[in-house]
Amino acid sequence: MLRKLKYLIYITVGTSLGFALFFFANLMLRHLQATGDDLLEERRNPSYSQIENNKIKIKPLKRQKGPRVWVKLTKNWGSETIVSKRNEFPGYNDPIPRKGLIRGRRSKSRNSVGSALAIHPNGVWLTAKHVVEGCKKIILQAGVKNGKPANLVPTKVVTHPHADVAVITSPRTDYSRRPFKLVTRGDNVGDAFHIGFPSGKPGAVYSRFIGRMKVRRGRSRNSVEDLLVWAEITRIPNISGSLGGISGGAVVDRTGALIGINSAASVRRGRIFTSRPSTLMHVIRLSGNNSPAASQNRPVISELTGEKYPSFAKAAIQDRRVVRVICRRRL
Repeated sequence: MLRKLKYLIYITVGTSLGFALFFFANLMLRHLQATGDDLLEERRNPSYSQIENNKIKIKPLKRQKGPRVWVKLTKNWGSETIVSKRNEFPGYNDPIPRKGLIRGRRSKSRNSVGSALAIHPNGVWLTAKHVVEGCKKIILQAGVKNGKPANLVPTKVVTHPHADVAVITSPRTDYSRRPFKLVTRGDNVGDAFHIGFPSGKPGAVYSRFIGRMKVRRGRSRNSVEDLLVWAEITRIPNISGSLGGISGGAVVDRTGALIGINSAASVRRGRIFTSRPSTLMHVIRLSGNNSPAASQNRPVISELTGEKYPSFAKAAIQDRRVVRVICRRRL
């Protein structure tokens, strides 16, 4: 409708005012075609049409050799076991506010649970800062014993001064896993897959990018972070309510590249907030480590779709690329 109006003004008025209105309508059309602030400058997830037209390469998921954990809880994951909880989100279509506040809550429990992901073959992990803050003891379940996750005590924890991200250094484990590769060119927009331990057990979420939001944690004015906002589409397993415990877990695009970590979620709106790649890169450098970078022309992984993502998530958890973190607040 706007396009027709623009040309009608140009043809009928034929005056300087007409040219001015034409120019204004053209600017309005360009603005409406944009998908969000600065999104046109960012790297987009490969579209399904690009893949179908063979413009994007596809490769199957490769599993690592070695002992696996969490097999009992994940062995039946598949396309038939994913569920949608959209009817449980009364605010699903609410607009995104420009700013938000996450109130710090003092946990009355002795322990809390989060997630972490490997950024080095053996011994360096990314997580959310709030997962490891205020802990008397941190336990990283990255080892294996009798087919079950074994506890490791970190040797070093480095946190970001303002953002909700941290790097954990742990003793070496029994084998070297494939680390996640971090994107180096802006934020990815499109689909995302979140992997971690909601409610302390293996889980994953499929979501779609909807915007950004500045979020402040607690009362400190210095803890403001620009987060990416995602709308949940489906999840696995079939659990309701909060995704608490998935914080610090991996967020990947359709190529399996790391595009963020889980930071917070809104139960009412069915949204997940994740840290940006630039924030992750900053804390990795602060820790004195380097993260492997994802190539620009990387192929899509065939299992990373809205129907098949449980296979990728299962592999990441069983192969200990994403692990559980336990915070003991009292000893």
